[in-house]
Amino acid sequence: MILFLKKYRHLIAVLSIAAQGLIYMLIAAHLGQNSAAVPIPVNTWIDDRIPYMSWFVISYVAWMPVLYIAFIYMGLTDRALYWRTIIVYNAAITVSNIIFIVFPTSMPRPEISGNDLFTWLVQFIYNNDNPVNCFPSIHCLTSYLLLITMNRHKLFPVGLRVVLSAFFWSIIASTVFIKQHALVDVVGGIVLAEITYRIVYFIGNKRRQFILKEQSNMGVPSNS
Repeated sequence: MILFLKKYRHLIAVLSIAAQGLIYMLIAAHLGQNSAAVPIPVNTWIDDRIPYMSWFVISYVAWMPVLYIAFIYMGLTDRALYWRTIIVYNAAITVSNIIFIVFPTSMPRPEISGNDLFTWLVQFIYNNDNPVNCFPSIHCLTSYLLLITMNRHKLFPVGLRVVLSAFFWSIIASTVFIKQHALVDVVGGIVLAEITYRIVYFIGNKRRQFILKEQSNMGVPSNS
């Protein structure tokens, strides 16, 4: 057990997900109760025409456990990929939190009724998550980040990647179908994830090239 903890102590960085979640909740609580700023509604006529589908809540609530499982899996199988993805995640979420503060947004929610499990879950989310911190969507940002990381690094066989890709897209879709987010929030999350991913990988590749060049100049053989 001690050897396992020493070998995989880098997994403690997964706790940054919880830390960022706490920051998110503090911002939401401030905007919902104590802030003088009035959040700007993000919905448009297009969002108003998108039907409410309560059963999409299953994909929505699956997001959090999947997020932890994905990072733990990368931490156990590919440490370099794990660290880069953790950096992308925290950088993008930090930018999102800043946007939530300087550009507060809100999403009007429909009146819902029913005694089924799906409705109960949606109502639970509505009761425990203020309708603020909408742009960009964290659900969409992180789901898209996991999607592109999985596909661009070919983490699984093609068939499994197709299935998981459909699942990640269902999480993204769930945000608009249970009226947690508008389409602009979805686009914002995807764009921010893509930009942050490219910046982090650009810097990482430039750093690796610099190190390899320095090693070459010193006559040190590379590990590649």
